[in-house]
Amino acid sequence: MCQFPLFETLAVIDGQFQRLNYHQQRVNLAFEHFFKSETILDLTKITIPTAFKSGFFRCRIDYSAIAFDIKFYAYTPRKMTRFQCVYTEDLDYQFKYSDRKRLDFAKDLQIDEVIIINNGFVSDCTIGNLLFLKNEKWYSPQHYLLKGTQLTYLLDQQKVELMPIHIDDLFGYEKIMVINALNPFEPERAVSIDSSSVLR
Repeated sequence: MCQFPLFETLAVIDGQFQRLNYHQQRVNLAFEHFFKSETILDLTKITIPTAFKSGFFRCRIDYSAIAFDIKFYAYTPRKMTRFQCVYTEDLDYQFKYSDRKRLDFAKDLQIDEVIIINNGFVSDCTIGNLLFLKNEKWYSPQHYLLKGTQLTYLLDQQKVELMPIHIDDLFGYEKIMVINALNPFEPERAVSIDSSSVLR
């Protein structure tokens, strides 16, 4: 096992962590299930350095059962307009593992992101959860790999609904959007689903 087997990524906007309580809930759950112990990581006690108090930044926290390491980085959102379906069987990524080899899909694909089809059902992409639009309603795959903080928030707000999405149902949806802690729900980021934007 590596020094820090798990990690957490938080958005920092103008000196404020975003959705901090959702991240704390996930960290607490990870300690309980992965380490079988109570958490040592209280996110409310993290001090944001002065250099990262104006603008949009990414905070990465690598942690183990006994220690953690915190770093801050500049962040520029990626524009994602072209996706490729990749197919897996029994893929497990229920925690934010530092070892991401299981998500290391072919890098030479001429795309922006992948859509992971796990056991025949749409799950996530490599950097977050997916949302799909149909008839003015937003859905997220019921067969997600990792329940992200942004997805949890949107479910709590009843802005999205979980839905089993089989690969054969994918093109019945109108638009796709990637969400994660650094990329919130913004309909203008959604991409129309067609044979040029989503490669099956």
